[in-house]
Amino acid sequence: MDEETKDEQLLQRFMEQITRHVETRWAYFSLTATEKSSGIAAEMARVATIFVFALLVLFFVTFGLAWWLGDLIGNRGGGFALTGLIFIPIGYGLSRWIRPAVRIKIIDAFMEEEQPKNEPNHE
Repeated sequence: MDEETKDEQLLQRFMEQITRHVETRWAYFSLTATEKSSGIAAEMARVATIFVFALLVLFFVTFGLAWWLGDLIGNRGGGFALTGLIFIPIGYGLSRWIRPAVRIKIIDAFMEEEQPKNEPNHE
């Protein structure tokens, strides 16, 4: 009888340790998820801000270029058309460049997360 209570106590301590371990792991994973999601949100806010201001600058520079070209050729509509035509090769070049650049950036980010914290990066 005494041995049965010792086994029960041992089993109860083992279950308590498992419960604490699971709770600790859950807390760790939630902290990790919170850290990663806050980092993603901060990066998205930074990129969105830069994107909006870059679009504003691009709009005013393009508008000025179109106006200047229109005055240069004597037809303001023609200046806007020429400016629009300038963006065709720029857009094509960016579309060919952006996909591989983004893919490489994402793969590098995942590979960086995979590196153990205590081992040096072998790049």
